[in-house]
Amino acid sequence: MIYFMSSRFELNEASPEEKPRIVIKRSVEAPPEVKKNPFYDPEIWGRATSPEDIYLPESDEGISFAIAAHEIGHLVKEGERTDASLDNYEATRAEEERAWLKGWPYLARYLTQYYVEKPELAVEIIEKYGIIRELMMKTVEISRPMYLPKDSLDGLTLEEQDLKLRQQREKFMAEHGSEVMDIFTEIKSNKIGQLVNWERYVAATKKAIADIIQDNDRIKEA
Repeated sequence: MIYFMSSRFELNEASPEEKPRIVIKRSVEAPPEVKKNPFYDPEIWGRATSPEDIYLPESDEGISFAIAAHEIGHLVKEGERTDASLDNYEATRAEEERAWLKGWPYLARYLTQYYVEKPELAVEIIEKYGIIRELMMKTVEISRPMYLPKDSLDGLTLEEQDLKLRQQREKFMAEHGSEVMDIFTEIKSNKIGQLVNWERYVAATKKAIADIIQDNDRIKEA
């Protein structure tokens, strides 16, 4: 997610040489620095910086699957924007849109395995994904003023960068924070009314991530 479990689940018990290691934690277990962010909300926050560093919300099924699809989309290497940063809004927006579009097909193929008893419910998850994707991209658009001019952090020390970014974030929060929070409220109004089954959800998401890793390896070898 642009802003910004006790249990760990391994992909399987095979050795690292046989299968990639995938670790997914609940969003409530986010690192302390993440929880300090005024936009942090464990119901809708997620992160996937690598297969071993993934946080997903144990939330309503509609929200949880949408956020998972987006976050694992960042793991897809095809078309990845490595220049996304807080002084490059356009690259960041492009990466956020790419993650939504790339991650969904991988996760969608395992929805019927999650809803094995009622596969027809997968249709509702697909609908909620589209709604939540559009709402989340609205927060990206609103966040434009939070971004600094391109390359404006170049030449600054880490301390100077941190200070400048903090000041920019505080200014944005004062001027636009309520707009973002209103969208978060709207996202939560799109719940389907069923708490996600964490174990089955993690299992389905890990299968999707394993497929992503496999495709990434193919690209690397090509």
